[in-house]
Amino acid sequence: MKALAKLVFGTLGCVLLISGIAVLSPQAVHAVVATIIRDQDNPARHPFTTSCNGAFTGTLATCSTFPIPAGQEVVIETISFGASGDPGNSALEVSVTTTAASVGGFHIMPTIFDDNLGQPIFSSFAAVQSVRLYADPGSSIECAGLTKNKNLANIAFGCQISGYFVTLP
Repeated sequence: MKALAKLVFGTLGCVLLISGIAVLSPQAVHAVVATIIRDQDNPARHPFTTSCNGAFTGTLATCSTFPIPAGQEVVIETISFGASGDPGNSALEVSVTTTAASVGGFHIMPTIFDDNLGQPIFSSFAAVQSVRLYADPGSSIECAGLTKNKNLANIAFGCQISGYFVTLP
């Protein structure tokens, strides 16, 4: 009788374990799938990325993106910068200008320091920053970089912008 009781209790334990897994698993799988395809819940939200490039004229470099399409508002979440300048420059000040609700906005990023990858031939700067900026339809996003010393060689500056755009009603 003891062997039969052990067999019955063992079988019941396995059935309960399998039942518990079957009940709990669909919720876990559903949570993972909902996280991966979360934008399905917000069909008006579309990925957005753009970039602009410019060259230093003296100490300043600027560039502007194409205008934001009509009927769209852009939410900027990440801005990446890359620049190079004459070797005497150790820091780059970067600003981003947008227009939101018909009002111009000016956002100054933290100072980017020379990463010394190009020294002694040129100074090199690279950074990425998370932000929350908005740009209205028809407006452009402008990036500007400013160095302390003149860049006589007119060396390059680039700005990459990503986030999403929302279709306006």
